[in-house]
Amino acid sequence: MKGTKKRIAGWLAAIAFISTVVGGCGSGSGSGGASPSSSASKPADGEKVTIRFAGIKTFGEDSWTELVKQFEARNPGIHVEVHQLPPPSKSTEIHQYLVTALSSGQNDIDVFTGDVVWVPEFASAGWTEAMDDYVEKDQYYPGVIEALTYQGKLAAIPWYVDGGMLYYRKDLLEKYGRPVPKTWEELVETAKLIKEKEQNPKLEGFLWQGKQAEVLVCDFVEFLTSAGGAIVDENEKSVINSPETIKALSFMKSTLDNGISPKSLLSYDEEPSRTVFTDGNAIFLRNWSYVWDASQDPANSKVAGKVGVAPLPSFEGGKSASTMGGYQFMVAKNAKNKEAAIKFAQFLSSRESQLYYAKKVAFSPTRPAVLEDEELRKESPFLTELADVFNGTVARPVTPKYPQISLKLQATVSAALTGSLSVEKAVEMLDRDFKRF
Repeated sequence: MKGTKKRIAGWLAAIAFISTVVGGCGSGSGSGGASPSSSASKPADGEKVTIRFAGIKTFGEDSWTELVKQFEARNPGIHVEVHQLPPPSKSTEIHQYLVTALSSGQNDIDVFTGDVVWVPEFASAGWTEAMDDYVEKDQYYPGVIEALTYQGKLAAIPWYVDGGMLYYRKDLLEKYGRPVPKTWEELVETAKLIKEKEQNPKLEGFLWQGKQAEVLVCDFVEFLTSAGGAIVDENEKSVINSPETIKALSFMKSTLDNGISPKSLLSYDEEPSRTVFTDGNAIFLRNWSYVWDASQDPANSKVAGKVGVAPLPSFEGGKSASTMGGYQFMVAKNAKNKEAAIKFAQFLSSRESQLYYAKKVAFSPTRPAVLEDEELRKESPFLTELADVFNGTVARPVTPKYPQISLKLQATVSAALTGSLSVEKAVEMLDRDFKRF
């Protein structure tokens, strides 16, 4: 009975979420990999097929309409029905919707965008089609292909890669003769000095994302890895009960306790923290690559031309760590029109399309060749200068159990930050729970 109630609750939550998804049509193609094999389902000659595509909203931009138009013009026998999902900041809700839809056995989705951390879960459940025969792997960053491979099979087609990075007020650091901090200790020292000198009650020292959501896990992984710690080892066994975890979590809480970070940060995901920074009310910000364009737009940013970006600091003796983010394209195992779905995913991952994303929404491409485009280099030199950030990229735990791990981390880390649990107790609980998964 208890299990039945849980399933019903899950379905009701998913139905409530689905009602918020906006349906729309658009058009797109040129394939970015090998041609779909004849084993995929094919429409009858002259028959026009419809594929259902569920794609995220890319930080306020409509990045699908134009590309879908291109694809449909080149593939007149295929119509793409677009269902727009919320932005990545709503990843927990998106995940619940996709799990419900894919596990139902229905073919309501043919191709969809998914967080890189969902690849092992979806592949192990048998919900996604292997893409090895449809992707020219040597055209992508090796690390991305590795991250999308589960049990020796490529389970997704690459889209964009992202990572956490440090944005800073270049003008304020120059004003007070301070270097870009290489350690967390230096960041705190610099933030304290500038806050004291500026005497501006609205100016915050360091913003990150403390909301109980997936982004909190991303931030935690960066602090933890830069302290030399980890959540699980290569055998998926918990190693979180360590001095390094105590150090990282204690530091996160200390930024709230000492006023370097505001208590309101506990409700911040990406956008609230970004807007405080681009309104000119913060010295340092941890966020993703999309913030660069937003910070340089004079119409929406009060700090245009005053912002710098660098790899995140580390603890003394440690190394900078940037949580690997980004969404990828996956084709549903039970897609009704699989060949058309694969062709569409290939097009969206093509060099041409990735260049479009880079120019329109500043998404860092997974194809190195895209960065060789001269126009992109002139328009967005920022994207071509992210090598130092991505050299420190680290993955969240690669395991089918990641959703359970993430939810537990969100709740327990949040409890430690609010003081509901001591740091030591929180770490003990995480270790105990992870050993039960």
